[in-house]
Amino acid sequence: MVVLTYTFVNSLEPAEEVDGTDTTVVPPFPTVPTTTTTLPADIQAFLVTMDVFESQALTFLDEITRINDQWEARDIEFNEAINAFQQVRASISEWEDDVAEAADPTTAPAGLGEQLVQLLVDVEELAPAVEDIVLGLRAPDDGTLRREAVEAFGTEVQDIVDTLDEIRAIAGEDDDTTDTSVGDTDDTTETTDTTEAPPETGGEGVGT
Repeated sequence: MVVLTYTFVNSLEPAEEVDGTDTTVVPPFPTVPTTTTTLPADIQAFLVTMDVFESQALTFLDEITRINDQWEARDIEFNEAINAFQQVRASISEWEDDVAEAADPTTAPAGLGEQLVQLLVDVEELAPAVEDIVLGLRAPDDGTLRREAVEAFGTEVQDIVDTLDEIRAIAGEDDDTTDTSVGDTDDTTETTDTTEAPPETGGEGVGT
């Protein structure tokens, strides 16, 4: 009987030792980034208009590039290319009126006089740039004049974008943007496990 008891007790697995500390790391609270702006509503609306102007200028460039590529591949006829370029030129002329209205110094934000004048100059040079493309298309050469005119048109569009960037930077320089992000802490929490280990139920020399 003593031998059986001794064998049974020694076959039991010893209880795990617990040091009382659980190093489980609690992840930080997720960050929810939010921002607020102190810009007046009219300034915000003006900046949105500048964004729209940039989008429109880039759209004109895309259209000119597409028409030119179609002509290069002879996917369109000569007269079709001429008409397509002239349609873009007409759209630019209408767009000039919108830009002139937004750049009116009596309604535009203060401190932008020089930049707004430059914007008007840049925009006014865009339609003649299309005319140069048409002249290049009509020229009796190998297409060099037309290609150079298309490249020059792209430069004119970039000038507009650069001026718009400067205008937006000045108009928004008084913006006191506040970051109200919540959470995002680097602290980690270490929890303590206070569960007591069960009493040992085995050992050598146990008998009845």
